[in-house]
Amino acid sequence: MLTILLIAAIIGLFYETAWSMVSIWYRSETFAHGFIIAPISLWLIWEKRSVLKSLVPHPEYRALLLLAGGGFLWLIGYLADALVIQQLALVSLIIFGIWTLLGNQVTWFLAFPLAFLFFAVPMGEDLVPGLMEITATATVYLIKLSGIPVFREGLFFSLPSGDWSVVEACSGVRYLIASITLGTLYAYMSYTRLFKRAMFILACAIVPIIANSLRAYIIVMLGHLSDMKIATGVDHLIYGWLFFGLVMFILFAIGAIWRDTFQVPKQKAGETGSSARVNKGRLIASFSMVLLGAAIWPILAFAMDNRQEITSADPLALPAQLGVWKSVPASGTTWLPQFNGASQVVHSQYRNGQERIRVSIGHYAQRKRDAELINSQNLLLGKDEKKWRITDTNKLTIQIKGEPLQIDQYIVKGREGTFQVLTWYRIGDSYTASRYKGKLLEAFYRLTFGRQDSARVVISIPREIIGSDNLSSEQQFLNQLIPALETTLDRLASN
Repeated sequence: MLTILLIAAIIGLFYETAWSMVSIWYRSETFAHGFIIAPISLWLIWEKRSVLKSLVPHPEYRALLLLAGGGFLWLIGYLADALVIQQLALVSLIIFGIWTLLGNQVTWFLAFPLAFLFFAVPMGEDLVPGLMEITATATVYLIKLSGIPVFREGLFFSLPSGDWSVVEACSGVRYLIASITLGTLYAYMSYTRLFKRAMFILACAIVPIIANSLRAYIIVMLGHLSDMKIATGVDHLIYGWLFFGLVMFILFAIGAIWRDTFQVPKQKAGETGSSARVNKGRLIASFSMVLLGAAIWPILAFAMDNRQEITSADPLALPAQLGVWKSVPASGTTWLPQFNGASQVVHSQYRNGQERIRVSIGHYAQRKRDAELINSQNLLLGKDEKKWRITDTNKLTIQIKGEPLQIDQYIVKGREGTFQVLTWYRIGDSYTASRYKGKLLEAFYRLTFGRQDSARVVISIPREIIGSDNLSSEQQFLNQLIPALETTLDRLASN
């Protein structure tokens, strides 16, 4: 009965986390290659079958420590709603489980096919902003070298012939991920020396970034020279993939020049199946330990998910006056940030003479599935992304409770003007603007049975001129806002 329960718990862990990976493969072209990773790993193992027959598995119980580490990592990812951490942990659990069962010799022989499974994890989206910035900077630089006047504003730039922008599809992350995945497999199959493999994989990481900038430049030039008739629609993407295919073909062709000749590993004395027998008792014992070591984590997660739901009858409200700043009815059709699944949302506007500030707060009483504070679906520009655009982003330091806090600052432009937007998170009684630190704080509070509430604060300030030292008046507003906000959130958490 215990074995059945353990297997059921593991299936629950495997199913939910594995299904999240499959669903991402299905809906995202960037990670569609995930469908073929496991078949490739199985094929690589099948290719080694003649040598595998000669190896005798010897369970390695010390790998159980790594298995426990992988399980704890999965729990942290689960508590923080970080899918990529859960998925990485799932793959590590599979590898460490195999290591425990089969031992060092067999696992080392299968090291690459097993490690290749990590490419099935949909990761790399956090590279998109940086890659977009590289693409925009390189493209504008090449356009200027071509003698064409260009005006750049963030990721948007204008030529005499028309306007362009670097969006996520232009970042080149698809090319980069595909290149590294294919390049790693090619390096393993083509080279025997670790140095050669590392250098080729490095080339597969650098070349696509350079190639993507050239691709973007060529597309812009085609559009410019054709008076915006070529490379501005679907052909834009077609040209991109054709160019990427050509670049990869050249890269692999050059890599083939230094291809090594592989030799079949020779069997050592005492390594044949006839000279040693599998200790079935140890295999059964190690299998039981793997089951227990993997099952305990989803059981803990289930127990934490079934705690009493936190509700509060008190409304989330801000004071009618904060120092010299008075609450006034919101005017205009200014964008509003999006807080999916929030327990309560409030939008308030304050005025001090001609100055006005809008405050938006999304409060989450506790973590729930599909109701996460830090989520890619919680858009800063809400549903008005087509009417507004972010032209710049950087960090700004403000004072909260006498301590400096580095927060995110965005410059948002639209038909209604320019806004300076400040935003940060309050998780439990801690402040941060980092999505990563925020996720860790969420996991920490849940793991230690601490406060479950969290909130995001978004402040928008109309600006004619944006500077880094223009927050003296606004800092006075923040000095009044933060204590009032803390009092309100603490009251909601205590009810």
